[in-house]
Amino acid sequence: MNLQKVAALACVMTALFATPSTAEPTQSDWFSIASLAGGWVEGHLRVVSSGPFHNPSSCPYADGYVVDDSLPGAQLLQAMLITAYASGDQVQVTVDGCASGRPSEIGVQVRKST
Repeated sequence: MNLQKVAALACVMTALFATPSTAEPTQSDWFSIASLAGGWVEGHLRVVSSGPFHNPSSCPYADGYVVDDSLPGAQLLQAMLITAYASGDQVQVTVDGCASGRPSEIGVQVRKST
């Protein structure tokens, strides 16, 4: 592959996966977690909501929110989400930018389902 093609591919990949953050973090509506996914080659946790999807940065993939494992406090956020899923509680996520092409979760709130 020539240098121009490599540079063009790098630009496309950057646009897809390193979308700049929104002007400021925003919160989703409250929702129940429909499913969780993780693994493959990264330690990210993907959360699929049962309600409306909140994507203020127009990330290319609309199939869930991601907790980036490099985020300080990622283990806390992941533990809160797994616990909420297991107990059927509702969550509200704060997102800012994209991670792996999906809205990046930087905060989580949990409340008991009614």
